[in-house]
Amino acid sequence: MTKALLLAAAAVIATAGSASAQDGQFHLGAGYTYLDADGVEFDVITLRGGYDFTDYLGAEAELSFGLSDETVSALGVTGDLSYDYGFGLFGKAQYPLTEQFSVFARLGYVYTEAEASAALAGQNFSISDGESGIAYGVGAEWAFAGPNAVRFDYTRNDYDAGETDAFTLSYVRRF
Repeated sequence: MTKALLLAAAAVIATAGSASAQDGQFHLGAGYTYLDADGVEFDVITLRGGYDFTDYLGAEAELSFGLSDETVSALGVTGDLSYDYGFGLFGKAQYPLTEQFSVFARLGYVYTEAEASAALAGQNFSISDGESGIAYGVGAEWAFAGPNAVRFDYTRNDYDAGETDAFTLSYVRRF
């Protein structure tokens, strides 16, 4: 059902984009993401690229990399958790409030790879695992100088193993 929903959303975006008489616009961005994974916090760099088919519909892809490990303790064992990388594909509905300021909502699919390591009884143990799921969020973008903009967004990643909340502040350049 989830895959069918994503395919239907992609078809609507593609149809709306081809029906528009307006030329589309590419955008690239990079920024800082604060990621809260059920109380474990990570600092992440997020890179994004996208295409706006119209003033109201677009699509974007993102790639994220963790900046540092987080030390956690459970059952008397201390270990490190790291956010290795993640990527996602999103459909985006946006609404320009003025020529310089717009708000948006997005829905997509994400995949994240993380690693946990700990030393126990003189042995080092490490496990790496990936999770995928639906992601959805909202945000705003302010074009402060021509094609240059600042963007803030919130995204909830809904995995089988739990949820994460991502808050991103980034620079955007439109072409």
